[in-house]
Amino acid sequence: MNTKVITLALASLVAAGSLQAQEVQSRSSRTVFAKDKATAHWFIEVGDAAVINLAGENKHASFSDRISLVNPNIAVGRWMTPSFGMRVQLQGGQLYDFSKPYGPFGRVAATHNGYLRHKATYGWAHADFMLDVVNYFTPYRENRVFHLIPFVGIGFGYNTTITAGGVEYKNNAFRPVLLGGAQLKFRLSRVVDFNIEGQVSGANFRLPGAQAVANNHSDYYAQAGASLTFHLGKKEFDPITPNDPALISDLNGQINKLRAENAELAKRPESCPDIVPAPAAAAKVVGNVIYFRLNSAVVDRNQMVNVYNIAEYAKNNTETITLVGFADRKTGTPDYNYKLSKRRAEAVADILVKKYGISRDRLKIDWKGDTVQPYAENVWNRVVLMSAE
Repeated sequence: MNTKVITLALASLVAAGSLQAQEVQSRSSRTVFAKDKATAHWFIEVGDAAVINLAGENKHASFSDRISLVNPNIAVGRWMTPSFGMRVQLQGGQLYDFSKPYGPFGRVAATHNGYLRHKATYGWAHADFMLDVVNYFTPYRENRVFHLIPFVGIGFGYNTTITAGGVEYKNNAFRPVLLGGAQLKFRLSRVVDFNIEGQVSGANFRLPGAQAVANNHSDYYAQAGASLTFHLGKKEFDPITPNDPALISDLNGQINKLRAENAELAKRPESCPDIVPAPAAAAKVVGNVIYFRLNSAVVDRNQMVNVYNIAEYAKNNTETITLVGFADRKTGTPDYNYKLSKRRAEAVADILVKKYGISRDRLKIDWKGDTVQPYAENVWNRVVLMSAE
């Protein structure tokens, strides 16, 4: 028994184990994530909304007459964490407003159930602060299908004209805008989401319907719309997990036990071998293993030395290199773990091909999900095993 090799292997497991996740992942709000470049986690949203005026005398008009259907919007934003994000949104179009036929507009005959219909051309810009409550209260998972995102915003609006009964009145003025709402987000692919969004806004546009009511100069609007989100650059967040003291303690105990066995073996006479040579195996491990963090298919920097070793072996030999991905059984579903183990094996293969120039024809890729567990310790099974045939 070559206990020195086993001892060194377990020592490497201790170092890798310090980067593994705890068995039960906490919710995202309690997880620390690696800091990414400023270019990561950006998105663009493009959509349209139907807007209805709620203020003043508008409640007396029919619902369908008050709806403005064409109000396009575009937004640019960034998620600082999986739970917290910001965006800046621009929106414009026309608002419909109703008032009784008196005051400055009294000379125009009523056409909608005794009320005058006015059109206001507007545009507004606002900064929104967003909270992804699904990511906040549950463990982070990049490929989650549904997200609920409430938001609040502040900005300004610009009301250019008001058309009352065919007569146009200039109303060029900037007005403050306050708003709040919620977005239902559905994942279509890694880079595209479909959104359904509703919000209520307040702006001091001083439309006729609001001015007709005593001491009321504010307008309130409700809107509902749909949009598409396009993610730019890196979308995923990488959790940083703390050391697992129990795992490290257990590994240290095993190392000390092997050292004691090695010391006992050293006392035996050299003429009394204790090993019967085993027949040569069809495959041999030449690069050890690549360890991964929980729910990750990214090769960490401290694991790159093992990828380098397998690349050097491949350059100096002719065997086919086999990469087999695994996932631990105690986290995730079998279907998800199967796909995760595939991504892990493909991640190692991509580095060998793109970074070290190994021909993809020399690589054989396989993945087992959590159907096979190479190690007794659950967290050790987040690996890719490498062998040569």
